[in-house]
Amino acid sequence: MDARVRDFVCNHARNLIGLDVALFFQANPQTFDTPEGLARRTHRDVAEVKEALERLAACKILEVFSRGEGRYQCYALAKNAEAWRLLCMLSEAYMDDLEARKEIVKLLVHQRTAERKAKEHSDNADTQGIKQ
Repeated sequence: MDARVRDFVCNHARNLIGLDVALFFQANPQTFDTPEGLARRTHRDVAEVKEALERLAACKILEVFSRGEGRYQCYALAKNAEAWRLLCMLSEAYMDDLEARKEIVKLLVHQRTAERKAKEHSDNADTQGIKQ
């Protein structure tokens, strides 16, 4: 798997929702929608989709547009050839290459496991601080 795809998965997609949202925009490049609309389309939780959208906007894969005098945030694929190439490489790796797909899933599982352990460690430290 290309190192750029691996970096994107680990640092920007970061979880299955982020991966789903990125692949959704690759498959539907003309999409212009709110987090709520994208959550319905991807059958995911709105808060988790919003987090993924914010990460993808931060790395310039998506653009954010304010509508309705700031009441709505809409997201669209950035007009950036490099972003499009990266999403295409991600899609090819995930959809067409079984070994790359396994690697992507392993990366995401490893990331989730590390996040859970860090949270447990933090929770335990907080609990110890309360007891003292």
